[in-house]
Amino acid sequence: MHEMGLMASMVELLTESARHNQIQKINKVKLVVGKMSMALPDALQLAFDVYKAEGLFSSEAVLEIEERETMGRCRSCGRRFPVLDNCLFVCPDCQGIDVEVISGRELYIDHYEGEDGNADDD
Repeated sequence: MHEMGLMASMVELLTESARHNQIQKINKVKLVVGKMSMALPDALQLAFDVYKAEGLFSSEAVLEIEERETMGRCRSCGRRFPVLDNCLFVCPDCQGIDVEVISGRELYIDHYEGEDGNADDD
């Protein structure tokens, strides 16, 4: 399950950013995950739950995942269209195969929310 490795990398980025921004506990993380990234949202959630036990996250921390569909743009006719099953890269209008992937490869932290060092613990 490569999602554990992905989450480990994301936790490193979050740790560095939280330290830089004087955030003591992270309450929410939003990820954007494209279908072509091959990262499974359920597996990412499981990996997050494992890392949530570490000191960076509050006990109620949540992971929000926004999935992005794979979209293509035909370089011949300019049509934008959803790529079916992440493998049919043929323009539905002109049947062209010169297709640019314009979304679906994303895998990034959109934002996170947390508490600074001055917040009271509940």
